[in-house]
Amino acid sequence: MKLRYPDYYEKFSCIADRCEDTCCAGWEIDVDDDSYEYYMQVPGKFGERIRDSIKEYQTDEEDAYECHGFILREGKRCPFLNENNLCDMILELGENAICDVCTYTPRNFLEYGNAREISISPSCAEAGRLIFGSRKKVGFTEREIPEELDFAESAEELEIAAVVKNARDTAIGILQNREKEICQRICDFMIYAKEVQSCLNKNKTEQIPYNTIKERMEEKRKELSGLTEKKKDFFLFFQKRMKSFNELDCMNDEWGNYLERLEILFLEEEKGQKRYEKALERLYIYMKEKEMEYLWEQLMVYYAFLFLARCVDGLNFWGKAQFCVCSFLVIRDMAMERFYQNGEFFTVDDCVDIVRIYAKEVEHSQENLEFLEEEFLFEEIYQLEALWAQVLH
Repeated sequence: MKLRYPDYYEKFSCIADRCEDTCCAGWEIDVDDDSYEYYMQVPGKFGERIRDSIKEYQTDEEDAYECHGFILREGKRCPFLNENNLCDMILELGENAICDVCTYTPRNFLEYGNAREISISPSCAEAGRLIFGSRKKVGFTEREIPEELDFAESAEELEIAAVVKNARDTAIGILQNREKEICQRICDFMIYAKEVQSCLNKNKTEQIPYNTIKERMEEKRKELSGLTEKKKDFFLFFQKRMKSFNELDCMNDEWGNYLERLEILFLEEEKGQKRYEKALERLYIYMKEKEMEYLWEQLMVYYAFLFLARCVDGLNFWGKAQFCVCSFLVIRDMAMERFYQNGEFFTVDDCVDIVRIYAKEVEHSQENLEFLEEEFLFEEIYQLEALWAQVLH
């Protein structure tokens, strides 16, 4: 089968105790069945320590992803994460002893169309430094590997997989078209995603355009550019966006603290709206002057590669595109807060840090992803016209 990944993927290596954060704290750590069976056989005191650190999940779901997990310590720390932020299990038994979730984090996997796609999540700061550390357009490697998927795919499923993959690649090409400013590219990306969704809804996948759709984009762009009323609602959109993301299951204190600072600066005080609009305008000017808009491109390309192909089952291409755009909007809000607090100064390290916080909150929580999917489906602020106004302000 084929293996695909962004060109920075092969450069990634965990820096362990040198990392400013740890992926071994802050969330549940599932134990896969094979690892569980192994842990039950580990001899001696360390084996007893392992078994004393495992809990069985109480669930009635027959298709539960995993049945066991580690009992976390204070601060939601893994019981094997020592005071030096090193893994006692690796130190005692070697790297092959750790369970699947620890082996693969911060990697994301998707298997479809006789292919496996891998990316690294910016919830890991080191991965974020690779994602945002280069101004060059992200390239992607595809090569054959001597493996097969664990499941069979019908001819129809393979055909749909090819359609989705080609549409995703076209969408990434739109985002990487540096002849246009990044916000215009994001709007073109949305127009294209809507076009793809329309073809999918009509079961006319042969009509999905894989090259440029310049005329259609120009037509839709003219239609949307006249939405002066929508642009007046810009601050209201921010308020509603904050409401949506405040309802997420808070995965870590950093996220909660960030939302609190955004509220204090831009929502709770009388001058919040003017402060918000001025700070955002200044941030846009700063990013352009410092030639840092490439950061938004890398962000959007990361999310497009990660999420668009996930529609291969439900065929909700537009829904995945909504996630990409809303992630940009919320991270832009977070960047604006950091820019304001820094005295109108913003760095690549700032970008790595805020995207890490956002990714930890959203990407790794199925509950939060499902909640946002519902919001995108029904809330007016996440529809094309409103998103257009929010991106182009």
